[in-house]
Amino acid sequence: MLTVNIIDEALIFKDIKKENLKELLHIYNNTEEYMYATGIDRQMTFDDISQKYLEVLVNSHEFFAGIFIADTDSMIGAIKGRIDYENMQQAWIMSLLIKKEYQGLGIGKRAVDNMINCLYKRYDVNTCFTGVISGNSIGMNFWGKVGFNYIRTIDQYIRLNGQYRDYIIMKKEALKN
Repeated sequence: MLTVNIIDEALIFKDIKKENLKELLHIYNNTEEYMYATGIDRQMTFDDISQKYLEVLVNSHEFFAGIFIADTDSMIGAIKGRIDYENMQQAWIMSLLIKKEYQGLGIGKRAVDNMINCLYKRYDVNTCFTGVISGNSIGMNFWGKVGFNYIRTIDQYIRLNGQYRDYIIMKKEALKN
């Protein structure tokens, strides 16, 4: 797993550990809208989240960071992704989850900005991609606000709630500061 531990003024982004899995499971299962962020249209089990964790743990290209309020052990979200295997200057943010009560406070934007900055400085990543499942207007709006631009659509990419959905790919260049 890639190490992405980051500290900013009010938030700490640190690698997910085994002891965080129960709290992370609660975040994943907190709201039905997260199916758009995860591609999973049912409540996840502890075995599901453990499997996701193990897959990231053994993969040197993937990151899985919890988002914590500084000076507490309170996890309020998570960000997961990977550096591309074929082009190490590109990365994917595969999911971003923020607890409902912390949404709309700029935490998601800070998480994305901090992650892209970390990937750029530590791993020479200069382009980040994400995907949004069609029908996720909240996700499209969020990713657009944080500077991601539409690239292309993959038709009928994923099945959610018995219906095939398109997958919209978006991209953002890292700020070179």
